[in-house]
Amino acid sequence: GRMDKKMFGPPVAVHLTSFMEGRGRPRSGPIDGAGRRTIYQEVRRNFLSPMMLAFDMPQPLSTIGRRTSSNVPAQALIMMNDPFVVEQSRLWAKRILSISIDSNADRIRAAYVTAFGRQPSNEEEQSAEAFLQSQAKVHGEAKPGEKAWADFCHVIFNVKEFIFLN
Repeated sequence: GRMDKKMFGPPVAVHLTSFMEGRGRPRSGPIDGAGRRTIYQEVRRNFLSPMMLAFDMPQPLSTIGRRTSSNVPAQALIMMNDPFVVEQSRLWAKRILSISIDSNADRIRAAYVTAFGRQPSNEEEQSAEAFLQSQAKVHGEAKPGEKAWADFCHVIFNVKEFIFLN
């Protein structure tokens, strides 16, 4: 993805989906929040970010002394289906493919180091290679290209080790 590290400035409008209708509907912002941290994201009580809500964003209607913590199916569904996550997977795949290395194994290792801070096990590397070959066939690619790698990156985003901190 991309990160705009600029501090301060005007808030970024929330990306509105086609399901977010209602009176006073504001303009829709960019799907990636213009690369800004969520602290700069606009909060509209009637138009809240579905992803932030799934991950326990505090409700702006009341004050809360302690944030709740949950692990619900909606979180997994958001990570599988949210357009933002799909787009970030695609951008990460492009970045992996732009690395000046030729082998899938080296790219898989680079992805694991980026995501988890460690090398993949032999089993993980073999599974990743098989997955890439399978997805290349699904997408009609002779060898794993951007679509197969985007699918792989999307899988990495959904691995328990990526989502949860120990």
